[in-house]
Amino acid sequence: MKPFHLKKTNTARKIVNSFMVVILVGAILLTLPISNRNAVFLNPLDAFFTAVSATCVTGLTTVTTMHQFNLFGQIIILIMMQVGGIGLMTLVAVFAIALKIKFSMENKKALIELLNPTDLFHLKHFLRDIVKYVVFFESIGAILLMVRFIPQYGLKKGIFNSIFIAVSAFCNAGFDNLSEISLIPYQQDAYVLSILMMLIVLGGVGFVVWFDVRDKIKPLIRRKITLHRFFESLSLHTKIVLIATLFLIVVPAVMFGCMEANNLLTMQNLSIKDKIVNSLFTSITLRTAGFASLSMDQFYMSSHLLMILCMFIGGSPGGTAGGIKTTTLAVVLICIGCMLKGKRQTNAFHRHISRDVIVRATSIITINMLTLFTGIFILSITENFSFMEIVYECTSALATVGLSLGITPLLSTGGKLVIIMLMLVGRIGIMTFIMSLVKEDRHCDVIHYADGHVLVG
Repeated sequence: MKPFHLKKTNTARKIVNSFMVVILVGAILLTLPISNRNAVFLNPLDAFFTAVSATCVTGLTTVTTMHQFNLFGQIIILIMMQVGGIGLMTLVAVFAIALKIKFSMENKKALIELLNPTDLFHLKHFLRDIVKYVVFFESIGAILLMVRFIPQYGLKKGIFNSIFIAVSAFCNAGFDNLSEISLIPYQQDAYVLSILMMLIVLGGVGFVVWFDVRDKIKPLIRRKITLHRFFESLSLHTKIVLIATLFLIVVPAVMFGCMEANNLLTMQNLSIKDKIVNSLFTSITLRTAGFASLSMDQFYMSSHLLMILCMFIGGSPGGTAGGIKTTTLAVVLICIGCMLKGKRQTNAFHRHISRDVIVRATSIITINMLTLFTGIFILSITENFSFMEIVYECTSALATVGLSLGITPLLSTGGKLVIIMLMLVGRIGIMTFIMSLVKEDRHCDVIHYADGHVLVG
């Protein structure tokens, strides 16, 4: 059968184009009266902003989802979150597999860039497993939420709300259709918050980590190997992701709990159990999920600074989360540690990290910081908000988090366009986005110049 082939273009541009198709179709549908309460047209810019936010699994919105959009509109947002979370190209590829259409090498490259699989030769099985596990995790999450939501909202609305929130949580999208103030009404409901934390983490660690753990955990369950031996059997990528994820959940949670314990406007009136749960939830949701169980604008300044750092780091590669990614930061820190010890090579867990990986990680952090600075600079000119509010908003957009200090609906037209661009760049990936704009040079490495000496530091 003829190979599955899109349009002859560079790999990065295919990824960008796939997201833009979903965004444009979604924006048109959200503008129409059929998607809005009272059958009115929605401002095209607000519709486009919402479509970008949903497809880029961010959660920032200039309108309130539950008040602005009817059932059809919320279904459109739900579809965009799901497609944005795992990628249109992934879904198209799965359909191609079902129809037994072969992949062209160009489309395989695009999927590898989007999903980061470790094995090119088993790409079809990898794609099938992604869809299978996404459906499984989201279904379990939705069923568990129905236990709480059906008694509260009734059968039909309870089922839909459960599915909507489960998909939003797993895709780290941050959209909710429950209230105007996110999940603050559920800040003392440990059951709901625990389910959402589980979904957020599962979506954020990345598909590669799931399958690596799945393939290695069977001997541990059968008690044929020890926990230490199980950990040793995992890939370097999985080890770094699991350690970084655990560290970036526990440490910020402890810090939030300590800093906000006596804040009357956030945690002071909560029980010890609820303080622990909300501290953990805040730490986890900052990993690009975008839900809020506490009033974000009421946190102390020190907490806001920690939030900005957590948002900028984000989740892990190959999943639904944004940010510079845990492994990117880990690679740079490991490299710095080895350099300070006088080592010429960068090693971790008895494995060597190549120079190309280090250069890419350093480039990602640098370009993201420059992009963030540019967004902050422009908003500082166009908007009349405090510096902290602007930094928080821009970081949330670039890292596709979706949390805000309340300024999103008040942004000017120029401000909304800046946030839209930051969300797009954040979800697609800064390197991918830049490569989609430049012409691919296939001969850039043919010429080798003599080494030049540059003083740094």
